[in-house]
Order: sequence, then structure tokens, then C-alpha cells
Amino acid sequence: MVQVPGTLTIKTVSGRYGDFNVAMLDTDIGQFSVRDAVLDEYSEGTYQGTFGLQRIYPGSYQTSNRFVIETRAELNGIWLSDYQEEALPRDEPMEEDPLAKERKAQQQLTEQRDVASQALASSQESQEDLVSLFGALWPLPSHIGDIVKLTPEVGREVMGKQLAYLKRRINDERVWKFEPKAQHWMRLRFDEEAS
Repeated sequence: MVQVPGTLTIKTVSGRYGDFNVAMLDTDIGQFSVRDAVLDEYSEGTYQGTFGLQRIYPGSYQTSNRFVIETRAELNGIWLSDYQEEALPRDEPMEEDPLAKERKAQQQLTEQRDVASQALASSQESQEDLVSLFGALWPLPSHIGDIVKLTPEVGREVMGKQLAYLKRRINDERVWKFEPKAQHWMRLRFDEEAS
């Protein structure tokens, strides 16, 4: 792993399977595109700090009538010194949905997972669904100020469902808030599952 100082500019893109985040990492050694699942926790904006690069590799995707070839970086660590969350100007959709790419590779397993996916997508999630979704993290900490740290190793689809749960609102109030520098979620209030 190589650690380099730089600026990570994150933007949210709408894909076939919902919104996802992509980023451009500007460093002294070059500019890299980042497509890691860990980006989905962050809001749009500019983040300065030190970034651990696991590998640098060529990547490509096709969208509309374009074929894009880019240099990508896989992040192994993020240590932020400063950040500014702000909505970035929307371009026409030119990014490939990474979830669509994962789904192409897992098409044979789709039929087996349809029943479980529909149950998790239900707005009235049962305790069993939440246990299945969060695994060892469940039950989530129940005191205000408690923290939860998600791991992208569960896959982008599962992490997306975990994020949707943490970002939900009850009576128009957020239950959890993401802390970019600490890279964890902090409980802001009680909810019906915290018992």
C-alpha cells in the first residue's frame, strides 16, 4: 500500500439500480477514478487528506454511445484532514453503475436471491430481515452517541441496503449520521428497533 496526500471529489450518480457514488482522486502522482463501495457512505463534496492506494489499474466502461477508458485506484485507507460536503453540478449520466456490473457477474444467483431481496426491500422490515442484513453488527447500538462502522466487504448491494436503513428518517428526523473523518455512523436519536 502507498499513502499519498490528495483531494477526493465525490459525486452521486443515478444508475439503473439506484444512486451510487464515484470519485476523482487528485494526487501529486496523478489523477485517478475511484469506484469503491466505501464511497457510498459519504455525501457529495470535496475531501482532503491522505489516501492509501491498494492498487492502480486500468478500467473501462461503456455508456450511451461512449466507451470510457480511465486509470482507477483502489483505496485501502482514508485519513481525512478536511472536508466540505456540497452538491456538485450534475452532468449527463456517463458513469457505469457498479451494481449493474456486479449483477451481470451474479446473474445465475439472481433467481435464488429474489425472495430475500424482496423481503429486505419491504418498508416494514422484520427483526429477522435486519439480523440477516447487518449480520454480526445487529443489534445496532441503542444509546445516543453510539457508533457503527460498516464494512464494504459485504458487497455493494448489501452495503447499499445497510446505508438505506441508516439514512432513513423517522418523523422527518435522522436516526443516524455519518461522520466522514471518523468513518463511522453515530446514533442521533432512539427508534423503534433500539429496544
